[in-house]
Amino acid sequence: MGRICKTPLMKRVLTYLLIALVLIACGEGQGENARITGTIKGLGNDTILIYGEDQMFDWVDTLYVRKDKIKRDIAVDTLAQTWMLFKDGRRFPLFLNKRAKIKIKGDTLNLMAMQVEDKGENHLLTEFRNLNDSVPTIAQVDTFITHHPASIVGFYLINKYLLECPPSERLEAKPVLEKMDEGLKEHPQYLKLIDQLLIEQKADTGTTVTYFRVKNLKDEWVSRSNNFNNKWLLIHFWASWDDASQRLNRMVYKPIYKDIKKEKDLDFGMLGISLDVDRNQWKQVVDRDTLEWEQGCDSRGWNTETVNMFSVRTLPANVLISPDGKIKAYNLSQAQIETKIKELKEENKKEKEKEKERKRQSRK
Repeated sequence: MGRICKTPLMKRVLTYLLIALVLIACGEGQGENARITGTIKGLGNDTILIYGEDQMFDWVDTLYVRKDKIKRDIAVDTLAQTWMLFKDGRRFPLFLNKRAKIKIKGDTLNLMAMQVEDKGENHLLTEFRNLNDSVPTIAQVDTFITHHPASIVGFYLINKYLLECPPSERLEAKPVLEKMDEGLKEHPQYLKLIDQLLIEQKADTGTTVTYFRVKNLKDEWVSRSNNFNNKWLLIHFWASWDDASQRLNRMVYKPIYKDIKKEKDLDFGMLGISLDVDRNQWKQVVDRDTLEWEQGCDSRGWNTETVNMFSVRTLPANVLISPDGKIKAYNLSQAQIETKIKELKEENKKEKEKEKERKRQSRK
């Protein structure tokens, strides 16, 4: 093959072509992606998990932090609410959209006061948080949705209100939710919130538990009907990143389990369900704290099936289910759990005495 002669004209043409290719590459670099940049002081070199609130963004991605700086393009098909999950368990809402340019400014001393800016939903939420309390009132959420009925930030705010307010007040969220734009009423989060409000309505004792299952430490499915049939079942919700629930595991549930373990015929079971997204981290904590009773985790965090089923809003939490599958109580204290176990022991003792009496009578 002959040598190509690079004339001055050809050199200029090649240079222009190279510049054009670079410009095209730069122009297409972000494409449909959401671009996230910013600084979180004190984070150093770290990673932040990003996962979706619903199927609009149903995978996990990662933000890489280098010397407190973030720069990342994330592929996104449509507007979606996601969560930034930090290693200490704290999470912060982040709204992604095609071609969005999102800037984050924060400090590890107060991660929950981060400022997140763009030309869309993140700006609306930042503006709301700057004007209102960290725990919004239903009136503040109502005002926001009245002025921004087509914003999916409304879903986050109603969730936040449901999370923080007393159960007796949660149903006030329904008329506010109904003020949202008609175009959002088929949105997965709208339907999910409606379902959650129905659960709240039925949250009195006596509600029958629907079927659920969760994978245990051996990656085997555990369910109430198969593993705890005809037993009282105490389900407690926790996470390896939540200090309060870990303390409860060690100081409350562990002694209670030792107590019921002594009573071989006591019809009382315990199931811990973790909100971890990292199964290895969850397993390490279970092993470290020697949590011997049945433990389950499906690595979906707050999107865990049973979290939604039992309308869990904070950690730690628990629910007591009767042998016939009905919810009997939520968030029992240690004293209340111990009282229930004592009642079951007394019932067992009386039943044994009756059995002895029946045998004695039959021998006569």
